[in-house]
Amino acid sequence: RYYSNIVGKFGSPVQAALKKLSGMGIETICSTHGPVWTQPDTLGKVVSLYDRLSRYESENGLVIAYGSMYGNTEQLAEIIAAAAAENGARNIIMHNVSKSHESEVLRDIFKYRGLIIGSPTYNNKLYPAVESLLSALQNRNVKNKFFSFFSGHTWADGAKRELKAFAEGMEFETICESVEMKQSLNRNVMENAYALGKAMAERLHSGDAVIPHKTTCH
Repeated sequence: RYYSNIVGKFGSPVQAALKKLSGMGIETICSTHGPVWTQPDTLGKVVSLYDRLSRYESENGLVIAYGSMYGNTEQLAEIIAAAAAENGARNIIMHNVSKSHESEVLRDIFKYRGLIIGSPTYNNKLYPAVESLLSALQNRNVKNKFFSFFSGHTWADGAKRELKAFAEGMEFETICESVEMKQSLNRNVMENAYALGKAMAERLHSGDAVIPHKTTCH
């Protein structure tokens, strides 16, 4: 949580610092804002963790972060999560961004390779808490994610437009087509949501590396 929120933007400088230290014997790590590490077995784990996180390497798992005003977008998120689980995905973390602290959402996004973000349209743009999350991800140069998104609207789908632009600007591999919901759930939307969850699970299980700026749909 500390790394993703405070150090997350500085992956390249962290890598440079680790290279400088690679030939040295480390006996103590005195972090600026955290605990002092002294146990030999722990020192190696801390350095290894910082090395992995600064390379933007993640564990297999899926974060679904969403905003919802009336519950419709939340229902969509639950369908996607259930489909991913049914098709073998594990470590599925769901965050309602109105209830989860942003620092916790960022922690989990840094930890896991899969990311799906959902938002209703609000003032022809994103739901404010989702907009804040996207800004936080951009500011930290998050990369190497299997990514997709879903959105809801009544008239114009401003959320879809904003999420699409976000995806195109990040070093993510987009999985399947986004899911678009007009007003409320119907059978077609539910089928599309299931297909998205299934496609994400399959991509996570493939073991393949993320291919930035590519769209993959099974």
